[in-house]
This record gives sequence, structure tokens and C-alpha cells, in this order.
Amino acid sequence: MNSFALHLHDSHGADRFDDVVQFIAADGSGSFGVLAGHARMLAVLRYGLARFVDSAGHWRFIALPGGVLAFAENRLTLATVHYFLGDERAAICQQLADELARVDSDVHTSRATLTEIEHALVRRLGDLSGRMQKEAGA
Repeated sequence: MNSFALHLHDSHGADRFDDVVQFIAADGSGSFGVLAGHARMLAVLRYGLARFVDSAGHWRFIALPGGVLAFAENRLTLATVHYFLGDERAAICQQLADELARVDSDVHTSRATLTEIEHALVRRLGDLSGRMQKEAGA
């Protein structure tokens, strides 16, 4: 059975699988599959789940918040901010949901902090402007 190499890359590291027979993912136009010998391709993956099978018939799942996939010279490369890899679909989907909720919470906290800083700066500028007007009038 023909196979190809799969390289997964994210901000935490990389994984490599050398005996992949089929890879299935989805982009904006829908689901698609990649087999060994596929023509060169580039795809922007959407949020969700991809999967692949090796020559022994072992399926693995990849949960990701989107990414870029490239296939050339019998090598598939997937780059994303973060991915979760595992044998159980439900477990890695939950990991992705938990991670995105944590990131969303961090973003909300950062925005609240920036709003507080902005308000403090506006108050400080108002205080300075008032002092400058008093000094000019005196």
C-alpha cells in the first residue's frame, strides 16, 4: 500500500508520521481526502477535526483551530497555532474546546486590563490639562 509522510507543526513543537495512507480534513469548501501521490496542493483548514490512517489501519484524530495544509513530493505538512492529537475523537475535541475557552478567557481579561489602563490615561491627561489651564490663568 502506498504511503506518505505527515508533518504536524504548532507553537509547541512537531510530530512526524512516515506511514500515512490517507488523510481527511475540511476547508471552506468542504471535506477532502489526500492519498499518496496526490498532486501538489495548498488548503486553509477550518476549525475542527482531521484524521489520518496508517498502513496498519490505525486511525488518529487531530483537533485544531484551523491551519494551513500543504502537500508536495509525497509529504503533507500541516501548520497551526495548536493541535491536539489522539486516538479518541471525543477526548481531543474536548481538549480543543477547553483550550479555546481558556484562550477566550485570557483575551477577555487582557481587554479588560487594557480598558482600565486607557481610562487611567484619560483621567491622567484630564488632570494634566486642568493643571496646565490653571497655571496659564495664574
